[in-house]
Order: sequence, then C-alpha cells, then structure tokens
Amino acid sequence: MASRRRNDRTYDTYGSVAYAPAYDGSAVRAPRREEEQRRSPRPEPRKRKQTQKLTRTQVQVREAGQVAPFAVVGFLAVAVFAVLLLGSYTQLTVEYNEMVGLKKQLSTLQSEHATLNAQYEKVFDMDTLQQAVGDTMVRPTSDQMVYIDLSEPDTVEVFGNAKEGNALTNAVKSIGDMLDGVIEYFR
Repeated sequence: MASRRRNDRTYDTYGSVAYAPAYDGSAVRAPRREEEQRRSPRPEPRKRKQTQKLTRTQVQVREAGQVAPFAVVGFLAVAVFAVLLLGSYTQLTVEYNEMVGLKKQLSTLQSEHATLNAQYEKVFDMDTLQQAVGDTMVRPTSDQMVYIDLSEPDTVEVFGNAKEGNALTNAVKSIGDMLDGVIEYFR
C-alpha cells in the first residue's frame, strides 16, 4: 500500500520553505484538481488463503513373515564358499612359499652338481687312466661293435612248457577258461 502513494513534492523540506520550489506562499496548500477527483483507495479486506488439509497417504505395510528356508540355505552356502575360498587362498600362499624355498634349494643343488661334475671329470681323465692301465687298453674295433635295429614294433613271444594236445581239447579248455572268467566277473 505504501508503494501506491505518490509523493507530490519534488523535495522534502521538513518545514524549511526556503528549499521548496513548489511553495506558492500560503501556509496551507490548496488541493489540486487531480487530487480532488481521485479518491483515496480503500484498504481491501485481507483474504485468507484457503488452506488445504494435509492428508497423509495410507501406506500398506506387509506384516513380517517367516524367513524363507531357501534364503537361509543360500546364505549358508555363500558363507561356506567364502570360508573355502579363504582356505584355498591360504593353501596357495603356503604352497607358493614352499615353492620359493624349493627353487632356492634347486639352484643351490644345480651349482653343487656342476662342481661335482667338474671334480668327476678330473678324476676320470683319459690320460690318467691310460697311464694306470698301460698299453693294454685299446679302442674297440668295428667287428666288436653291435648295432640294434629298433624300427620294428615291439612283440613278445612266450616259450614255455605248454603241452601240445589236439585242437579239440585246447578249444574246450579255452571255452571253460572264458566261462570261469565271466562267472568271476559277476561274483
């Protein structure tokens, strides 16, 4: 409402007439024609905003039911698998540490093997052996060498004390052996 009022004065003088350029000489100013025609606005009655009643939405809550056995079994299975996984990681770590120790031992043994091989070759020097044996040691000749041909497939022939009888007796005996084998299988 205060913003609707219009300040008609150009200056606020606070009772000092010397600074009021619109002063016409009378102590009481005559109302202007525009001001007469214009009525002062009536204050409007305050309208209350209609407030809406707040209603809380009804939420349907499901009652707590029983725990499903499948869920319990599932959680137990996950827990068992987690424990097994941790156990396998522990075993893997132990085996890895053991492998590192064995690799160190292997490298030590390989260097020791090289040292012992060198000592062995020094002991069995051909010149030393030749001096120890004398002139009796000679290289083998071509008639003393034997070559084996292993290109044929492997076969085995068993020669024994088998009594050779007639064919009918051997056939009956082999059929009897087969029947004995079948009976032993199903026992």
